[in-house]
Amino acid sequence: MTISDVQYKNDQFYVYDEDGREVKTFWNSEGELAGFGQDVLVFERNDQYRFVRAESGDEIASVWRDSVGRFKHANADLVVFKRNGQIYTHKVGSSGVSEVSSRYE
Repeated sequence: MTISDVQYKNDQFYVYDEDGREVKTFWNSEGELAGFGQDVLVFERNDQYRFVRAESGDEIASVWRDSVGRFKHANADLVVFKRNGQIYTHKVGSSGVSEVSSRYE
């Protein structure tokens, strides 16, 4: 499944697939939606970024905002953060979140 859109209404996040069908809803208690990739939602709550599978709602992993920096964007299975003048790219997979590269701005 590929996420095509996420909309917020009535205190819920509605996730839509590539065919425009609603596939899952999440309550705003999950946190603030920071972004989404191909099939992963990134929520920010309590100084953590949480990576959640859109279709199942299962949490893949979470990382502390202080350790990874400020969320920039997600694309497919990659998530990009900015910290201390550097850009860090992380891969989100079934085994969690791991850094794959970094560079100076």
